[in-house]
Amino acid sequence: MKNNSGQAKSDKAAAKGRRGFNFIDFLLILFAAAIVLTAINIVSPMSFIDKLRAEKSYTIHYTVEFTGVDDEFLEKIKENDTVVDSVSKYSLGSVEAVDYTTQYSTLEYNDTQGEGALAVHKDKYNVIVTITADGSYIEGKGYSINDRRIAVGEKLSLRFPDYVGEGYCITLSTEE
Repeated sequence: MKNNSGQAKSDKAAAKGRRGFNFIDFLLILFAAAIVLTAINIVSPMSFIDKLRAEKSYTIHYTVEFTGVDDEFLEKIKENDTVVDSVSKYSLGSVEAVDYTTQYSTLEYNDTQGEGALAVHKDKYNVIVTITADGSYIEGKGYSINDRRIAVGEKLSLRFPDYVGEGYCITLSTEE
């Protein structure tokens, strides 16, 4: 058999040029898809693996301490107020108890005496707010309320109906 250029072409060579889809092609496509899914899973904030983990529901009681609050704002946080995360705007529960009896103090160093002393500020207080909410626990991630992690030592920006402030979680307890 001759082609347009006058060269002979065998049937075997013609069949070799047109090969079909085989098992190796399937494995290469499967491998490429696995790499793409792994990259998406690593980059994505909502991991597919997180969705597969067992999530346990709890009632979470946590306490947040706001330090150095001016006395004019003391009674702005009330029991049963709704607590909202200032960043995500999601609810983080409701106020269970408020304590604003502890005066704010700082450690000030006295150069002449060479020692530190607590200085109490008469017009500022530490406000301790206990909040209750329904949340969940995920192994390896911890406790969360509306996808906001809650942990002792965690800094929280909270908004109440009449007050906005940043404080630190100082206690956390749960009940099923």
